[in-house]
Amino acid sequence: MKNLRRIVAIMIIVTTFTGVFGAFAVEKPKTQSVWLAAAALDAPDTAEQLYEAAKKEGKVVIYSMSSRIKNVKADFEKKYPGVIVEAYDMRNTEIFEKIERENAAGINNADVIFVKDSDGTMANNFLKNGIVYSYVPKDIGAKVDDEFKTPGFAIYTEMKLVFYNTEAWPKGAPIDSWWDLTRPEWKGKIVLTNPMSAIETMGLFCSFIQHADEMAAAYEKEFSEPIKLSPGIKNAGYEFIKRFAANDLVLTNSDDEAVQAIGAPGQKNPPIGIATSSKIRETSKGLRLSFITNLSPRTSTKNPAYLNIVGGAPHVNAAKLLIRFMAGDSDGKSVGFAPFNVEGAWPTRSDVQGSSKITLSEMKLWKEDSDFNFYNFEQVTSFWLSLKK
Repeated sequence: MKNLRRIVAIMIIVTTFTGVFGAFAVEKPKTQSVWLAAAALDAPDTAEQLYEAAKKEGKVVIYSMSSRIKNVKADFEKKYPGVIVEAYDMRNTEIFEKIERENAAGINNADVIFVKDSDGTMANNFLKNGIVYSYVPKDIGAKVDDEFKTPGFAIYTEMKLVFYNTEAWPKGAPIDSWWDLTRPEWKGKIVLTNPMSAIETMGLFCSFIQHADEMAAAYEKEFSEPIKLSPGIKNAGYEFIKRFAANDLVLTNSDDEAVQAIGAPGQKNPPIGIATSSKIRETSKGLRLSFITNLSPRTSTKNPAYLNIVGGAPHVNAAKLLIRFMAGDSDGKSVGFAPFNVEGAWPTRSDVQGSSKITLSEMKLWKEDSDFNFYNFEQVTSFWLSLKK
């Protein structure tokens, strides 16, 4: 039902863009302009100034895609007594659906959302129509590349990577191209979370299609002949997805399940699979895991983790203070960022050292294109569903 609701939600968003969200822009400009003026999102605030104002507000409400928000809550409340963090750990799609419903009903509950935008919903619906705003503290923003300042303030980026079992392949990765995953020797041995419940994976599929020329060149490099598209297939990106889907994939309910299947010790013939890069931290639980960082034509697509202030946020000063805290504060050393500075997650700040052994600049990655994904996500989703019938 959740997958069906997501498909319906995508269709509703696309078909009612000028209706529902146009109405928001027309009906509430005065209210929104008053809130924006008071919010002063461009002001050069300091943490001390924000804390004094936040104490008067008393709390901040955040909808978070990450369960690690519970660590942030405890550390924030310890550092800033008198300001409570009301944190909700939710799936990305649930956050979007809840924000949309609350906005339509004129309810101002959330102050901050912590999400990814692999389907372009936030950039092309929420941000463009004043449902959310990007808030980047001035002093911190000077240390962050522009690509991580919109459609929200991304404090780190992850990506979907191919994982393998290091016990089975101690000398390194067993593949070097995405096209390897279409080979018969991997049939029935590729594990991943069902893409219908993982928007980052579907976003990666969008990248394959957007960069079909690179996928075609990678195919020719891998198989020493030009690619031949199947009847009715538009380009090499779609062709890859078709052949990949036909390789008897093992779909799981979560990335946790996927990496457990891949990395469990003692396997003679383990699968490989796709999971979020930060799942590499599961090695601390005894899993034999590593991820591949040099696949052809690109290793993956960046999936930034965005913090946004919700339009009309009732605790806007506390929201700004929380965002500063989670971003590491002025010096980058705030404990608010510590839960996210793990291997497989790359800080966006130039003055913060990441925990991964390889840097972003050393990996060949596509930049996530919110516009392309937004206008192609439904089509790619429908294509995937047609392959799995």
